[in-house]
Amino acid sequence: MRIDRFLSIHGYGSRRASKKVLRRFEVKVNGKVISDYSLQIKGSDRIEVDGKEIPNVPYTILMLNKPAGYMCSMKDENYPSVMNLIPEEYRSRLRMVGRLDQDTTGLLLLTDNGVLNARLAHPHTEVTKTYAVTVNHILRPTLVDLMNQPLDIGRGETAAPSKLTILDEYHATLTVTEGKYHEVKRIFGHFSYDVVALKRIALGPITLGDLEEGKTRILSEEEGDSLLAICHLQKGDQL
Repeated sequence: MRIDRFLSIHGYGSRRASKKVLRRFEVKVNGKVISDYSLQIKGSDRIEVDGKEIPNVPYTILMLNKPAGYMCSMKDENYPSVMNLIPEEYRSRLRMVGRLDQDTTGLLLLTDNGVLNARLAHPHTEVTKTYAVTVNHILRPTLVDLMNQPLDIGRGETAAPSKLTILDEYHATLTVTEGKYHEVKRIFGHFSYDVVALKRIALGPITLGDLEEGKTRILSEEEGDSLLAICHLQKGDQL
């Protein structure tokens, strides 16, 4: 792949604009400053722009720690869009992997790899999603076994078995595999609990970690590979 196309893929404008990047910023390939926009790079090359290493993969996966009060929509509606929190160079081409409610916080992924996005979001892929949950009254130990079986959550829908870990009287983590509409709230609602706070802390092998609320980061190549693996994809499988 040519370096100008690589820069364009990673958010530095069109290929024409990315040529200007080579003049405006210090671009290094394997530690050497380059200025030739036609330079061919290989998958093993290490790319840096102004001292920041750019993952050498043909797509981008971005993680956002979503705050409450933002909508998972492409534009502002009743609440501000999460796209306001995404670096401007990525807004036009990244798409959200699933959705979080406006009052739900935590891990949200966005990518320009259409195949990966579809696989991660599809219930049949059974990608685990783990949430930190706060409820309105004391959690009963019997819930662990009760939630580890299919549950009627209303509207003619059944939730697949989930894994509940009780942390204290009012806090727990719940891991689900489907991502049905309001699934976590409806699972707890089945047992007459109200969810008063909900935060997604992991999606498959990717964890939120210590990323600050409202901030973003690009996933590493290794993290991207781990997502491809659980979706049974190769690096070339993208739209």
